[in-house]
Amino acid sequence: MRDVDIRAALIAGIRREHPDSTENRVWSELAVVLGASRVDVCLVNDTLTGWEIKSPRDNFDRLDAQIRHYDQVLDFAHIVVTSKDIQRARARVPARWGIVEAIEQDGVVSLRRRRQARRNRRVDPLSLAQLLWRNEAMDELGTRGVRGSWSKATRWDLWDALVAALTVEELRAAVRGRLKARPAREADRPYKQDGATLPQRAT
Repeated sequence: MRDVDIRAALIAGIRREHPDSTENRVWSELAVVLGASRVDVCLVNDTLTGWEIKSPRDNFDRLDAQIRHYDQVLDFAHIVVTSKDIQRARARVPARWGIVEAIEQDGVVSLRRRRQARRNRRVDPLSLAQLLWRNEAMDELGTRGVRGSWSKATRWDLWDALVAALTVEELRAAVRGRLKARPAREADRPYKQDGATLPQRAT
């Protein structure tokens, strides 16, 4: 079973549950914590929900770092594994993470929820702000009437200003809104793996 097959089944399932593509954008390979990790699949709606896929070809070497980075920005997180790695996943991921089992039968991949994800209450405001592009952060500050010489500010200055000016809930809403509003030209480039084109990065 390949990553590409698991990913396609996962995105198809998300689309069935959340058919409104305007209010429910699906990203593949969303960079978090300044690119330190990439969320394999992320659903952006009234929360940020992510899935880390571990196919039979993958190892768990980077999982601890991925857990740490995902938990800095995601409201809900899941790991997707095949049957042989279910117990390994239970032992490695936090209890708040969901676990999804990928099953292949007659060449068709299906997914089974093995553990429900619980909300992460420990998101890091600065890591959230860092999901915004510089122009997005500047626009958010201007829209909210936060005074400053933002046109000359570095992205770090802008992120810090947002963290200081907004509550965590306001920041979460701002980030979700900006991710959903990004134009296809910039955000929706097809993601390819093993020679196959997967569903677009943001749809």
